[in-house]
Amino acid sequence: MTLLTHILIAATYALIAVLVAFALPLQFESVDKTSSQIIGAILFFIGVQFHTMYIWRFGKEDTVNRLLALHQDYQVSLDKLEENKAELVTLREKIYKVDNRQNTEIISEMHVLQTLLNQVIEKSGQSLEKRTEGDKKSKKPLGSRDKKLQADLKKIDRSDGEVLNIMHHALEGNRVDLYLQPIVALPSRRVVHYESYSRVRDDADNVIFPSQYLKLAEDSGLVGTLDNLLLFRCIQVIRRLGPRRPDLRFFCNISSVSLNDKEFFPQFIDFMLENNELSDRLVFEFSQKDVMRQSPSVGRSLATLGRRGFRFSMDQIIDLNMDLADLSSRYFRYVKIGASLVLDQEADIHPDDLKEAFSRYDLDLIIEKIESDQTIIDVLDYGMDYGQGFLFGEPRLSSDTRLDL
Repeated sequence: MTLLTHILIAATYALIAVLVAFALPLQFESVDKTSSQIIGAILFFIGVQFHTMYIWRFGKEDTVNRLLALHQDYQVSLDKLEENKAELVTLREKIYKVDNRQNTEIISEMHVLQTLLNQVIEKSGQSLEKRTEGDKKSKKPLGSRDKKLQADLKKIDRSDGEVLNIMHHALEGNRVDLYLQPIVALPSRRVVHYESYSRVRDDADNVIFPSQYLKLAEDSGLVGTLDNLLLFRCIQVIRRLGPRRPDLRFFCNISSVSLNDKEFFPQFIDFMLENNELSDRLVFEFSQKDVMRQSPSVGRSLATLGRRGFRFSMDQIIDLNMDLADLSSRYFRYVKIGASLVLDQEADIHPDDLKEAFSRYDLDLIIEKIESDQTIIDVLDYGMDYGQGFLFGEPRLSSDTRLDL
């Protein structure tokens, strides 16, 4: 009730008291003026009492209503607090599970990497010992001038023992880097995927390219181990990428040596099955020759990965006469063909029919080794969707800020 209302009520019973005080002597001759004033005053005080009682009662009801409202707010706050506690417990459980899962993943990766590095050190150490013994017999000691001239590995030929020594120390010193080359959509040249490569650095951070160590690695049994180390470098990039660019995939080459490594390959399969979330990011790539001669056991293991969502790519194509239905059934999704082979007018399949033939079996055709503007013009004439080559970008270090990651 407002202040104006109280004033009006007080003015009302005050007016009634005044009227009674003046009217009683006029109506009743026996009532004198003093008595009528006393009666008017009594009526006024009675009005004050009723007014006070009304104010007190109204205030009490208002206080009760306020207390009830506060009690309701308190109950709502308690309910929200309980909900927050429940959400906090759930969040803690989720964080605990995520931490445990991540720890399990890290431990699993470390076990695989430990096995991998042990193989590297063992194989490179044995090969190094054999090679250096041969070098000691066939070469004279190097002078200081010779050592200085051999600092640039891209220009100076190194013996097998020296290259193995560099690889050995590079693996121990974590100087095997991941390089990424873009695979682009045509004709926009937008980066859609990356292919991964390994590069080895010596103590002076000079890069040794695969052409300098690949044959030696194959002969010494290191190429499979290097392939697997490259794979785990790629997984580290995927971990850092997180949920960004969910359609971006990384092509990782798996050599025949890795496929036939009875010690490592089963462990690799188990690791991939335990980390099924990588299936949307990783594409395992095999040469056509390795695909054609895969053993039944390897085929079954890869099929297990395929059923869990992993997809495969085939490159180093030398023959376009292939069973596309069989490839598709074996969970292959990508096929890389060199631009020169696509543009070969004497091939069994005309370039105009290539894309349609592969699309019929849900196979994406990637034209690789595109290195000139004329080549890309010719490729676009046949409606190809994806391309790769130095024209679109050379392999760059995975930490390079120019990469679209």
